[in-house]
Amino acid sequence: MRIAITADLHFGHNRLGDDATQLLQKHLESQPPDLLLLGGDIGTDEHFGECLQLFQGLPCPKAIVPGNHDVWVADNDHRGDSLAVYQQYLPGLCTQFGYHYLDHAPLILADANLAIVGSMNWYDYSWSLERMKAEVTNWQWHLDNKAFTRGRHNDGRFVQWQTTDVAFTHALVANVDKHLTQALAQVEHAIVMTHHPAFHALSFPRPTPAQGLDELLWEALSGNRALEALLAEHADRIPLILSGHTHRAVEATLGAAHGVNIGGDYHFKRMLAYDWPARTVEAFVFGDPERRR
Repeated sequence: MRIAITADLHFGHNRLGDDATQLLQKHLESQPPDLLLLGGDIGTDEHFGECLQLFQGLPCPKAIVPGNHDVWVADNDHRGDSLAVYQQYLPGLCTQFGYHYLDHAPLILADANLAIVGSMNWYDYSWSLERMKAEVTNWQWHLDNKAFTRGRHNDGRFVQWQTTDVAFTHALVANVDKHLTQALAQVEHAIVMTHHPAFHALSFPRPTPAQGLDELLWEALSGNRALEALLAEHADRIPLILSGHTHRAVEATLGAAHGVNIGGDYHFKRMLAYDWPARTVEAFVFGDPERRR
Protein backbone atom coordinates (compact mmCIF):
# COMPACT_ATOMS: atom_id res chain seq x y z
CA MET A 1 0.00 0.00 0.00
CA ARG A 2 1.07 3.60 -0.57
CA ILE A 3 0.59 6.06 2.28
CA ALA A 4 0.65 9.81 1.62
CA ILE A 5 1.69 11.92 4.59
CA THR A 6 1.79 15.69 5.03
CA ALA A 7 1.61 18.20 7.87
CA ASP A 8 1.67 21.92 8.64
CA LEU A 9 -0.66 22.88 5.81
CA HIS A 10 -1.78 25.99 7.77
CA PHE A 11 -4.66 26.37 5.36
CA GLY A 12 -5.94 29.95 5.19
CA HIS A 13 -2.69 31.43 6.49
CA ASN A 14 -1.47 32.95 3.20
CA ARG A 15 -1.96 32.70 -0.55
CA LEU A 16 1.36 31.01 -1.31
CA GLY A 17 0.69 28.30 1.23
CA ASP A 18 -2.85 27.72 0.03
CA ASP A 19 -1.68 27.55 -3.59
CA ALA A 20 0.90 24.93 -2.57
CA THR A 21 -1.71 22.92 -0.65
CA GLN A 22 -3.97 22.93 -3.69
CA LEU A 23 -1.08 21.69 -5.86
CA LEU A 24 -0.57 18.89 -3.33
CA GLN A 25 -4.28 18.06 -3.49
CA LYS A 26 -4.23 17.93 -7.30
CA HIS A 27 -1.24 15.60 -7.19
CA LEU A 28 -3.09 13.24 -4.85
CA GLU A 29 -6.18 13.45 -7.01
CA SER A 30 -4.15 12.32 -10.03
CA GLN A 31 -2.32 9.61 -8.08
CA PRO A 32 -4.63 8.58 -5.22
CA PRO A 33 -2.87 6.92 -2.28
CA ASP A 34 -4.24 3.98 -0.32
CA LEU A 35 -4.20 6.08 2.87
CA LEU A 36 -3.81 9.80 3.62
CA LEU A 37 -2.31 11.00 6.91
CA LEU A 38 -2.43 14.65 8.01
CA GLY A 39 -0.01 15.51 10.80
CA GLY A 40 -1.43 18.62 12.41
CA ASP A 41 -1.58 22.41 12.02
CA ILE A 42 -4.27 21.94 9.42
CA GLY A 43 -5.87 25.37 9.80
CA THR A 44 -7.07 27.63 12.59
CA ASP A 45 -10.79 28.04 13.36
CA GLU A 46 -12.95 27.66 10.23
CA HIS A 47 -9.93 26.87 8.04
CA PHE A 48 -9.58 23.43 9.67
CA GLY A 49 -12.84 22.23 8.14
CA GLU A 50 -12.09 23.96 4.84
CA CYS A 51 -8.83 22.01 4.55
CA LEU A 52 -10.51 18.72 5.38
CA GLN A 53 -13.05 19.36 2.61
CA LEU A 54 -10.20 19.90 0.15
CA PHE A 55 -9.14 16.23 0.48
CA GLN A 56 -12.58 14.80 1.22
CA GLY A 57 -13.08 13.39 -2.28
CA LEU A 58 -9.98 11.19 -2.29
CA PRO A 59 -11.08 7.54 -2.59
CA CYS A 60 -9.07 6.29 0.39
CA PRO A 61 -9.20 6.24 4.18
CA LYS A 62 -7.96 9.44 5.80
CA ALA A 63 -6.58 9.92 9.32
CA ILE A 64 -5.46 12.97 11.22
CA VAL A 65 -3.83 14.36 14.34
CA PRO A 66 -4.35 18.04 15.19
CA GLY A 67 -1.58 20.53 15.88
CA ASN A 68 -1.17 23.32 18.39
CA HIS A 69 -2.47 25.93 15.93
CA ASP A 70 -5.62 23.88 15.49
CA VAL A 71 -6.53 24.29 19.17
CA TRP A 72 -5.92 28.04 19.31
CA VAL A 73 -9.00 29.93 20.47
CA ALA A 74 -10.12 33.52 20.88
CA ASP A 75 -11.55 34.94 24.08
CA ASN A 76 -15.12 33.66 24.48
CA ASP A 77 -14.64 31.42 21.44
CA HIS A 78 -17.88 29.92 20.12
CA ARG A 79 -16.21 26.48 20.07
CA GLY A 80 -15.27 26.56 23.76
CA ASP A 81 -11.77 26.54 25.22
CA SER A 82 -8.79 24.77 23.67
CA LEU A 83 -9.53 21.52 25.51
CA ALA A 84 -13.11 21.48 24.21
CA VAL A 85 -11.82 22.16 20.70
CA TYR A 86 -9.35 19.26 21.00
CA GLN A 87 -11.72 16.77 22.61
CA GLN A 88 -15.02 17.63 20.91
CA TYR A 89 -15.03 20.23 18.14
CA LEU A 90 -12.20 18.89 15.95
CA PRO A 91 -13.29 15.23 16.30
CA GLY A 92 -16.77 16.30 15.25
CA LEU A 93 -15.44 17.92 12.08
CA CYS A 94 -13.37 14.83 11.33
CA THR A 95 -16.45 12.63 11.63
CA GLN A 96 -18.41 15.01 9.41
CA PHE A 97 -15.81 14.94 6.63
CA GLY A 98 -14.80 11.29 6.91
CA TYR A 99 -11.46 11.42 8.74
CA HIS A 100 -10.26 9.10 11.50
CA TYR A 101 -9.25 11.18 14.56
CA LEU A 102 -6.17 9.34 15.80
CA ASP A 103 -6.08 11.06 19.18
CA HIS A 104 -9.27 9.15 20.03
CA ALA A 105 -8.37 5.71 18.66
CA PRO A 106 -5.75 3.93 16.55
CA LEU A 107 -6.54 3.03 12.95
CA ILE A 108 -6.21 -0.72 12.44
CA LEU A 109 -5.34 -1.93 8.92
CA ALA A 110 -5.67 -5.65 9.48
CA ASP A 111 -5.10 -6.68 5.85
CA ALA A 112 -1.74 -4.90 5.90
CA ASN A 113 -0.87 -6.18 9.40
CA LEU A 114 -0.37 -2.53 10.31
CA ALA A 115 -1.87 0.12 12.58
CA ILE A 116 -1.59 3.91 12.66
CA VAL A 117 -1.23 5.36 16.16
CA GLY A 118 -1.29 9.11 16.52
CA SER A 119 -1.33 12.07 18.87
CA MET A 120 -1.03 15.83 18.75
CA ASN A 121 1.63 15.28 21.45
CA TRP A 122 2.63 18.20 23.67
CA TYR A 123 5.49 19.58 25.75
CA ASP A 124 6.30 19.36 29.44
CA TYR A 125 9.62 21.29 29.27
CA SER A 126 11.61 18.11 29.98
CA TRP A 127 13.86 18.45 26.92
CA SER A 128 15.64 21.42 28.50
CA LEU A 129 14.16 22.06 31.95
CA GLU A 130 17.26 21.19 33.96
CA ARG A 131 19.48 23.35 31.77
CA MET A 132 17.01 26.23 31.96
CA LYS A 133 17.06 26.03 35.75
CA ALA A 134 20.83 26.11 35.73
CA GLU A 135 21.43 28.67 32.97
CA VAL A 136 18.43 31.01 32.63
CA THR A 137 17.62 33.77 35.09
CA ASN A 138 13.87 33.85 35.88
CA TRP A 139 13.44 30.53 34.07
CA GLN A 140 10.05 29.90 35.70
CA TRP A 141 8.69 33.23 34.48
CA HIS A 142 9.89 32.51 30.95
CA LEU A 143 8.18 29.11 30.97
CA ASP A 144 4.96 30.40 32.54
CA ASN A 145 4.71 33.20 29.98
CA LYS A 146 6.33 31.35 27.08
CA ALA A 147 8.45 34.49 26.77
CA PHE A 148 11.39 34.67 24.39
CA THR A 149 13.78 37.59 24.13
CA ARG A 150 11.66 39.19 21.39
CA GLY A 151 8.12 38.20 22.28
CA ARG A 152 5.85 35.39 23.39
CA HIS A 153 5.11 32.03 21.81
CA ASN A 154 1.59 32.30 20.39
CA ASP A 155 0.56 29.22 22.38
CA GLY A 156 0.85 31.48 25.41
CA ARG A 157 -1.79 33.76 23.89
CA PHE A 158 -4.14 31.40 22.07
CA VAL A 159 -4.05 28.07 23.94
CA GLN A 160 -6.61 28.65 26.69
CA TRP A 161 -7.65 25.84 28.99
CA GLN A 162 -8.02 24.85 32.63
CA THR A 163 -5.01 22.54 32.69
CA THR A 164 -1.23 22.78 32.53
CA ASP A 165 1.25 21.81 29.84
CA VAL A 166 2.70 19.16 32.14
CA ALA A 167 -0.67 17.60 33.03
CA PHE A 168 -1.87 17.66 29.43
CA THR A 169 1.35 16.06 28.20
CA HIS A 170 1.04 13.31 30.83
CA ALA A 171 -2.51 12.55 29.67
CA LEU A 172 -1.53 12.45 25.99
CA VAL A 173 1.42 10.12 26.55
CA ALA A 174 -0.80 7.79 28.60
CA ASN A 175 -3.25 7.80 25.70
CA VAL A 176 -0.55 6.87 23.19
CA ASP A 177 0.57 4.07 25.51
CA LYS A 178 -2.99 2.72 25.62
CA HIS A 179 -3.51 2.99 21.86
CA LEU A 180 -0.13 1.45 21.04
CA THR A 181 -0.87 -1.49 23.34
CA GLN A 182 -4.28 -1.96 21.74
CA ALA A 183 -2.86 -1.78 18.23
CA LEU A 184 0.08 -4.12 18.76
CA ALA A 185 -2.23 -6.71 20.27
CA GLN A 186 -4.01 -6.88 16.90
CA VAL A 187 -1.28 -6.37 14.28
CA GLU A 188 2.47 -6.80 14.08
CA HIS A 189 3.50 -3.22 13.30
CA ALA A 190 2.37 0.34 14.06
CA ILE A 191 3.30 3.60 12.36
CA VAL A 192 3.27 6.47 14.87
CA MET A 193 2.38 10.02 13.82
CA THR A 194 2.58 13.07 16.08
CA HIS A 195 2.43 16.80 15.51
CA HIS A 196 4.99 17.95 18.08
CA PRO A 197 8.21 15.98 17.53
CA ALA A 198 7.95 12.47 18.91
CA PHE A 199 11.62 12.31 19.88
CA HIS A 200 14.35 14.89 20.28
CA ALA A 201 16.26 14.12 17.09
CA LEU A 202 13.14 15.04 15.05
CA SER A 203 13.05 18.53 16.53
CA PHE A 204 14.87 21.64 15.24
CA PRO A 205 18.16 20.57 13.64
CA ARG A 206 21.11 22.17 15.42
CA PRO A 207 24.85 21.82 14.73
CA THR A 208 25.51 22.03 18.49
CA PRO A 209 23.33 21.63 21.61
CA ALA A 210 20.85 24.43 22.32
CA GLN A 211 22.45 27.60 23.64
CA GLY A 212 20.90 30.60 25.38
CA LEU A 213 17.37 31.40 26.46
CA ASP A 214 15.62 31.27 23.10
CA GLU A 215 17.03 27.93 21.95
CA LEU A 216 16.50 26.33 25.35
CA LEU A 217 12.94 27.64 25.51
CA TRP A 218 12.14 26.31 22.03
CA GLU A 219 13.32 22.90 23.16
CA ALA A 220 11.24 23.15 26.35
CA LEU A 221 8.15 23.92 24.25
CA SER A 222 8.70 21.28 21.57
CA GLY A 223 8.29 17.80 23.04
CA ASN A 224 8.80 15.52 26.02
CA ARG A 225 11.00 12.69 27.19
CA ALA A 226 8.16 10.40 28.26
CA LEU A 227 6.85 9.75 24.74
CA GLU A 228 10.37 9.23 23.45
CA ALA A 229 10.98 6.58 26.13
CA LEU A 230 7.66 4.87 25.38
CA LEU A 231 8.37 4.66 21.65
CA ALA A 232 11.90 3.42 22.28
CA GLU A 233 10.42 0.47 24.21
CA HIS A 234 8.41 -0.59 21.15
CA ALA A 235 10.79 0.59 18.42
CA ASP A 236 11.31 -2.89 16.98
CA ARG A 237 7.62 -2.95 16.02
CA ILE A 238 7.41 0.67 14.84
CA PRO A 239 8.73 0.92 11.28
CA LEU A 240 8.08 4.66 10.95
CA ILE A 241 7.66 7.64 13.28
CA LEU A 242 6.29 10.82 11.67
CA SER A 243 6.24 14.35 13.10
CA GLY A 244 5.75 17.95 12.02
CA HIS A 245 5.58 21.31 13.82
CA THR A 246 9.16 22.54 13.28
CA HIS A 247 8.82 23.18 9.53
CA ARG A 248 12.23 21.52 9.15
CA ALA A 249 12.75 18.26 7.24
CA VAL A 250 14.79 15.87 9.38
CA GLU A 251 15.43 12.13 9.40
CA ALA A 252 16.70 10.21 12.43
CA THR A 253 16.38 6.85 14.13
CA LEU A 254 15.05 5.78 17.50
CA GLY A 255 16.36 2.28 18.00
CA ALA A 256 15.05 0.27 15.05
CA ALA A 257 12.42 2.89 14.17
CA HIS A 258 12.96 5.27 11.25
CA GLY A 259 11.84 8.81 12.08
CA VAL A 260 10.96 11.61 9.67
CA ASN A 261 9.95 15.20 10.33
CA ILE A 262 7.84 16.10 7.31
CA GLY A 263 9.19 19.62 7.00
CA GLY A 264 6.64 21.74 5.13
CA ASP A 265 6.43 25.48 5.90
CA TYR A 266 3.91 28.29 5.61
CA HIS A 267 4.80 29.11 2.00
CA PHE A 268 5.50 25.63 0.60
CA LYS A 269 4.31 22.12 1.42
CA ARG A 270 6.08 18.80 1.66
CA MET A 271 4.54 15.36 1.28
CA LEU A 272 5.98 11.91 1.87
CA ALA A 273 4.89 8.79 0.00
CA TYR A 274 5.59 5.70 2.10
CA ASP A 275 5.32 2.26 0.56
CA TRP A 276 4.38 -0.58 2.89
CA PRO A 277 5.74 -3.19 3.40
CA ALA A 278 8.71 -2.10 1.26
CA ARG A 279 9.37 0.74 3.78
CA THR A 280 10.60 3.14 1.12
CA VAL A 281 10.01 6.89 1.42
CA GLU A 282 9.74 9.39 -1.43
CA ALA A 283 9.45 13.14 -0.79
CA PHE A 284 7.54 15.68 -2.89
CA VAL A 285 7.63 19.49 -2.58
CA PHE A 286 4.79 21.77 -3.68
CA GLY A 287 5.40 25.48 -4.08
CA ASP A 288 8.76 27.24 -4.05
CA PRO A 289 10.75 26.94 -0.79
CA GLU A 290 12.79 30.01 -1.79
CA ARG A 291 9.82 32.29 -2.41
CA ARG A 292 8.39 33.81 0.76
CA ARG A 293 6.18 36.58 -0.64
